[in-house]
Amino acid sequence: MPTFLRVVDTTQPVCKHLRTKGLHVYGRDTADAFTTSRSSHYHCLRTQFITGPDGGLSVPESCKPGRDCFEHR
Repeated sequence: MPTFLRVVDTTQPVCKHLRTKGLHVYGRDTADAFTTSRSSHYHCLRTQFITGPDGGLSVPESCKPGRDCFEHR
């Protein structure tokens, strides 16, 4: 794993529809799944875009419980 990624809390639930290229390279253990990384671009599987179905930005800090479109992974 690259050392420039900073993980704040890997126990934070993140929506199962949030994706970044890091998930394809490192799998579910990628730090990018929990903390927004400047080296990653995020998108939502439901919209195939950088915003979710509710129009909100698709990033780990936003794709969490409390958001209408959130689903546990």
